[in-house]
Amino acid sequence: MGIKFKYIVGLICVISTLQASAMQAPAITSAPFEKEYKVVLMLPFCIGMSEKYKIREIMAEYYEGVELALSELEKLGMKMDLKVLDTKLDSLEVIRLLSDPELQKADLIIGPVYDNELFEVEKFCATYKIPLVSPLRYYPNTLGADFPLINCNAVDSLQYFYTAKMVAEGFKKFQVVVVDDDIKSTKSASRNFKKGYELATGKTCTVIDGKTQTPEMLWNGKDSMLLFYVGKGAGSSSNGIANRKNDKWLVLGPSEWLDIERVNYNVLNGMYFYGNYLVPYNDTFYKDFRKTYRATYGGDPERYTFIAYDQFMFFCSSLMAFDHHFYKMVLDKEFRYTHRTFQFVRRGNLIENAGTNLFYYDQYNFYKAYWRY
Repeated sequence: MGIKFKYIVGLICVISTLQASAMQAPAITSAPFEKEYKVVLMLPFCIGMSEKYKIREIMAEYYEGVELALSELEKLGMKMDLKVLDTKLDSLEVIRLLSDPELQKADLIIGPVYDNELFEVEKFCATYKIPLVSPLRYYPNTLGADFPLINCNAVDSLQYFYTAKMVAEGFKKFQVVVVDDDIKSTKSASRNFKKGYELATGKTCTVIDGKTQTPEMLWNGKDSMLLFYVGKGAGSSSNGIANRKNDKWLVLGPSEWLDIERVNYNVLNGMYFYGNYLVPYNDTFYKDFRKTYRATYGGDPERYTFIAYDQFMFFCSSLMAFDHHFYKMVLDKEFRYTHRTFQFVRRGNLIENAGTNLFYYDQYNFYKAYWRY
């Protein structure tokens, strides 16, 4: 856990420096870390509801990540009064929980998960101007109220738009072509990627189906070419593998390709992958995290444990660094975390995550591919 601890210390130092240099930043009368922050975690733990065991297991994974993050935050010196509440998948239960006047003093609320529950908490946070984090799904600002509503995800269409901007930055010297060969595709993925790429670069990005139009037809014969695939199925994966035959062509496909059963996984070597979640098993932090997790819980950490750990570390350490203005100070900056990149941007009356990940696969190992020319 030492590497992550040093990373978070670095995060606080960096954003504290940004705060000191930002003339427009609101003044904080006392050091934020001297306060005890009131944080509320609202999740559908569904205690006593045996039929909801699948949801309960996911929430248990998430809470394990919260507990591990709490241990690190204590090392940072954060004082926290954490309330953990079970929404029971019931908006009426959420209303009952919110009737506690102590919740009006919260500095941050994380959760709930489902729209009907989030709607009740949105009304509450809008009234008392409390930052609200939607941790696992995109939730729009339905009230149009002026308060910090923070989404850890973006809608799928915008996620492709943001991925395109990252590709534009990372593969500046490449001719980029989108391959949309999935007959089930709504085409919105390729349209939004094309729009994002062209806005970021001013260059044209062509969308092909890979059949009636092929990469050979478009390649100028000299520049390196990046083939961006939106199809998540086996057919798209096979097409992408086949198009790696040219040394000047790179294939970038969705992380779902990694879950497709195949006899020879070596065929994926040299390919790039994008996604909102992927923890490379050969990553140094993963190995340290796994040791700590095993010593605490046994077994291996799962998806939602990593998601919760990253989110709780990010938001709570930012809160400690910037007090109630933390959400303003982290906008339009990139923070690379375990399962994805956090890059929060303001869009209309809400804040959402424009971050994504690019991974390189080689000899059964994943390597984060951060390109900077």
